[in-house]
Amino acid sequence: MPQSYLIGVDLGTSATKAAVYTLDGRSAAQAALEVPLLHPAPGQVQQASDDFYLSAARAVQTCVRESGIDPRQVAAIAIDSQMAGIGSVDEDFRPAAPFDSWLDMRCQLYIEWMERDAGERIVELTGCPATCDHGPKMLWCKQERPDDYARVAKFVTPAGYVAGRLAGLKGEQAFMDYTFIHFSGFSDSRACAWSRELCEQFGLDMQRLPRIVEPWSQVGELTEQAAREFGLAAGTVVAAGCGDTAACALGAGLVRPGMLMDIAGTAAVFAATTGEFVADRQQRTLLTMHSVIPGLYHPLAYVAGGGAGAALVPRPVLRQKLAWDRR
Repeated sequence: MPQSYLIGVDLGTSATKAAVYTLDGRSAAQAALEVPLLHPAPGQVQQASDDFYLSAARAVQTCVRESGIDPRQVAAIAIDSQMAGIGSVDEDFRPAAPFDSWLDMRCQLYIEWMERDAGERIVELTGCPATCDHGPKMLWCKQERPDDYARVAKFVTPAGYVAGRLAGLKGEQAFMDYTFIHFSGFSDSRACAWSRELCEQFGLDMQRLPRIVEPWSQVGELTEQAAREFGLAAGTVVAAGCGDTAACALGAGLVRPGMLMDIAGTAAVFAATTGEFVADRQQRTLLTMHSVIPGLYHPLAYVAGGGAGAALVPRPVLRQKLAWDRR
């Protein structure tokens, strides 16, 4: 049977969306489901990694049913997701702790620590200032939740978590594609590698960072269980996928230097496209993100005041985020 379809899943901040596409890019079906944001206390925002997986399964099932396709016709599935929050898995690829949302500001002291001790170097290496993203959140977990940290085999993004479960990966096989690594706080983005220098300076265990892969990398195939849960065929290719802003840029056709994009989602993004990685060391306003396309980069400004962001983020935190102009 010819494999004529592809499936994409977007794990957003407040909703999961899925779509079936023909190989030439025509949409055959779409579905969306809300995903809860949990607020344990003021200023705290987290999510359950399993909610990402379950909502993705329901959305894909709906798409397959409404499109009427034979699941054996699906050539591959890939996941994109929100970018600045971070989750974790244990050795068996089970969640080691709740997903720490990019809206959560419990890591504030660790942002200040990273900025004070290595702010300029972090911008130079990662392309992004220290802020409420992976780095401070991982340090917060290590210092404030040592029992959770002890269970962490690897830190993962929502896309990496869902794709990893689809493929039946173990914790040591966890991955992060290179479009996320500017948000890591501990990368050498030019080299698409983790920075031993930064990890050693702040005492982060490098073995808890996942392998870095290309967005189109095949990370595995659907297990029998995942196939049943998603309504697909076992053995379907699982690709790594990418960050949601990177997926938007690719979908919007930003495929050569000089092109621009404006996004109004939960947060607002304005991005350009260049052929060179340049960290904004002087103004520290633009982040520099890898494009999905090798050799291209997206300098972007990020404001947590678009869409639902203004309603979700407490006013003092919102002012701070606007000052950073980033996600």
